[in-house]
Amino acid sequence: MSSALKLLRLLDVIGEYEDPVRVAELARRLGVNRSEVHRHLVTLVAAGWLEQLPSGEYQLTVRAAHLGQAALQHAGFGERVSRLLVELAQEIGQSVCLAVLDEAATRVIKRAEPGTAAHVTLALGRRLSLHGGATGRVLVANADPETVAGLRAAGARLPSAAELAAIREAGYATIPEGEGEGLAAIAFPVADRGGHPRVALCAVGPETRFDPETAREPLAAAAAALARLNTAYETTALEA
Repeated sequence: MSSALKLLRLLDVIGEYEDPVRVAELARRLGVNRSEVHRHLVTLVAAGWLEQLPSGEYQLTVRAAHLGQAALQHAGFGERVSRLLVELAQEIGQSVCLAVLDEAATRVIKRAEPGTAAHVTLALGRRLSLHGGATGRVLVANADPETVAGLRAAGARLPSAAELAAIREAGYATIPEGEGEGLAAIAFPVADRGGHPRVALCAVGPETRFDPETAREPLAAAAAALARLNTAYETTALEA
């Protein structure tokens, strides 16, 4: 039990940091030696709860976020997010979703449909391209340099540095011409306290019926509202 409690305490502490954290800092914070902390970190990485960046720092994976789902639902957070997504889908007449980085792709974690025939259903858990998908492009453009470097080192196909800079300047991303396979999409980052959003809000529809520009203002407003909810609870609350 003591070892399990130490692992859980370590997860709690890592979750309090807005950015990836080093072994030395965790050892100092917990008041234990570095070798003990490193041993627990290795266990958590092997179990899929943490990942180690090329810089040697550690951060939570998206798996850890799922544990917060029940608590957030009880607090009313999940209901508020779901309601906002449903209202947005009805307003623009297209499917909307929230997505997070998941290794060399993004993964849909929440969605809402407009209740009409002219939309694309985004299944929960669906993985989307980092290079050709709107959510992947906007999240990579706003990711910290270590995350981007890690993705490139792992062989992930990413937008060029010039493309990423243009996306950051615009504040949103769309699907590049020729990459959508009949789909059109637009995605905004949902801001967090750390300055590197890990959640993207996206609208997607058939290319022949959906002009992403028509959804730009409603999506920007919804992303701002989600950011306020996110920071009101926890930095990564939307991931749960």
